[in-house]
Amino acid sequence: MKTFAELHRRLIGLVSGLDGEVWDKLLASLNPPGEIPRDSLIQDLAFRDAKALGGYVPDLRNVMKGTSPKSLSPEEYQAFCGIAALYNLAARLPVTLLSIPDYAANENLIELYNGYRQTLSEIFAYLAMAEEQAGEAAGD
Repeated sequence: MKTFAELHRRLIGLVSGLDGEVWDKLLASLNPPGEIPRDSLIQDLAFRDAKALGGYVPDLRNVMKGTSPKSLSPEEYQAFCGIAALYNLAARLPVTLLSIPDYAANENLIELYNGYRQTLSEIFAYLAMAEEQAGEAAGD
């Protein structure tokens, strides 16, 4: 992928179909507080979803590396903002799972969390530079 718009479309496609029928069946069986599907299934899905989004971080870094934040077109800026928001939201999944005592020391989960933390740091640094440029272009 060479643009944020392309990556954004790919990520939206990914999250719109995460876990397919498994998730649909889980939602159909959810009737809180009366019926809640097996906790570990919900937690496994959350972990897998966060991992799936994390799998696109190398693509994100490549686009960031090859694209100056000061040269983003309005479409690319908008796509990057969408990507930043998606990763910011997805980072809550490993944090939530780590708050469950049974998962607090899970190395795979800790590694995933640390990856998100680093990625968000890079995203927000890039976004700050892009916002500065967007503000200058708008005459602020």
